[in-house]
Amino acid sequence: MLKKSLCFSCFAFALAMVICSVGTTSCNKTNTITKTDTVTKTDSILVPEKDTLVTTAILTANSWKAQYDRATVGGEMLFYMRGATSGNTMDLDNEYITFHSNGSGIYTEPSGTQDSFTWSYSDSSYTKLVWIWNLSPQPVTVTWENLSYHDDAIHYTEWYVRNGDTTLGSEIRIPK
Repeated sequence: MLKKSLCFSCFAFALAMVICSVGTTSCNKTNTITKTDTVTKTDSILVPEKDTLVTTAILTANSWKAQYDRATVGGEMLFYMRGATSGNTMDLDNEYITFHSNGSGIYTEPSGTQDSFTWSYSDSSYTKLVWIWNLSPQPVTVTWENLSYHDDAIHYTEWYVRNGDTTLGSEIRIPK
């Protein structure tokens, strides 16, 4: 019997050693978490957008209302920005111009009065346009220079003399 219990004890001891060694094995585990932020830096060179010529097709596609106008009229500084809640010194909300492909057009003044005009380009590069505003008693020659089309708008400088007052302005017109 002693032999059986010794054998059983050895077996139990061996089993206990296996179980304990599995359960008590020392283990070092290191979890390393590295946070990496990726920063992308892009250098860009802004290339100026080439303005589109204001062709007859563009000019006659829409009636054109003022979006922006800064002018000197007879020595007085005037300003207009469509939608501005303050700062406008003139009201162009109802003013617009319509060009027809046959060289005629209609100018609608801020008061609603409509006047006819004739127009043509005065250079082959389509950057200068002249329109003759049929006012009574004296027609007015209006010159648009530096004419370009970009951002869905016509941009130009304008000058003319009306009733002895010289007007010089910078304007942007958008489709009505």
